[in-house]
Amino acid sequence: PLGIPWADGKQDYLKLVNARGGINGVKITYEECETAYDTGKGVECYERLKNKDGGSSSFDPQSTGITFAVTDKAPGDKMPIVTMGYGLSQSADGSVFEWNFPLLGNYWTAADSIVQEMLKKEKGSLKGKKLALVYHDSPYGKEPSPLLQKRAAKEGFELQLLPVTAPGVEQKATWLQVRQSRPDYVLLWGWGVMNSTALKEAQATGYPRDKMYGVWWAGAEPDVRDVGAGAKGYHALALNGSGKDQKVIQEIMKHVHDKGQGTGPKDEVGSVLYTRGVMIQMLGVEAVRRAQERFGKGKVMTGEQVRWGFENLNLDQKKIDAMGFGNVMRPVSTSCADHMGSSWARMQTWDGAKWNIGADWYQADEQILKPMVKAGADKYLADKKMKRRDPADCQS
Repeated sequence: PLGIPWADGKQDYLKLVNARGGINGVKITYEECETAYDTGKGVECYERLKNKDGGSSSFDPQSTGITFAVTDKAPGDKMPIVTMGYGLSQSADGSVFEWNFPLLGNYWTAADSIVQEMLKKEKGSLKGKKLALVYHDSPYGKEPSPLLQKRAAKEGFELQLLPVTAPGVEQKATWLQVRQSRPDYVLLWGWGVMNSTALKEAQATGYPRDKMYGVWWAGAEPDVRDVGAGAKGYHALALNGSGKDQKVIQEIMKHVHDKGQGTGPKDEVGSVLYTRGVMIQMLGVEAVRRAQERFGKGKVMTGEQVRWGFENLNLDQKKIDAMGFGNVMRPVSTSCADHMGSSWARMQTWDGAKWNIGADWYQADEQILKPMVKAGADKYLADKKMKRRDPADCQS
């Protein structure tokens, strides 16, 4: 269910762009697949759509497992794989992962930002503390562990790993372990029904919700709405701002929903995941626009040309404000070496009825992150018997 508002936001933004005349006059066509978070279905969708209607300009898997499965296919298909806020963390290294774009952050940057928040709460020291990672037992849930292990060694805290079998409706044994080990903090790396179930179990076992921190996929309205006051004090990373007062959201209401062309219900417009879908689609549109600047305004762009656009994004604050995303995100600038572009995130807290977003922005510690990304990319190169891209290839 969490994927639905995300997908609706993406489609509504494309409808808005088309209502305004398209991208320099080029109207956008698109198609969605319901994968039910199943890797096999996702790969089937990719194979079916990659060459349809002249070929897709990009593919958004909406799943870390699907991302892993199509990463090796992308170079041969010349298909940009766009994974904003998820996917393969080491694919931030564009000199190795030419076709992957984990824009605005990945699970290593997310985990690092949460640790920074905890350090702030503990006045700079987590030595002797115990952190439990309650995670979705899938590639997505396992992804933050390497970063947390690095941080544990550096900061001197103990890390407890507690996997939860998908979909996550049965967690009593997990929270019995939490009650027995009594960690100082719990990190929630859930998806879908797992998130609300975890909060209900925490309430039932008496674990303080204000000691729980979720990744940005465990920080939307559906995660807490049914728990209500029982989730009060729970914190989650915010990859994006949300709310109906955002200029871009007001434009969607005016030009799409008010004309009866909305993809989903009006009451989801402006919600956390809906706005995230709008944001990721905006980045895709701007990658096409950037590609047109080099390869021809008003022309239909190929996947290969759009890949160059993603690799050369440069959205400063003035541009972001003009597009109506001023309080949604921060500037992003990509390059051949950096396919992430930025890693800013804020912390939000549930007050029992709504999310309240904090003023402080966090950015992952590059001294920890860069060596990890390089090591992961180097291993991929060795495993695949590949070489890094040279400067000439970066300009192609």
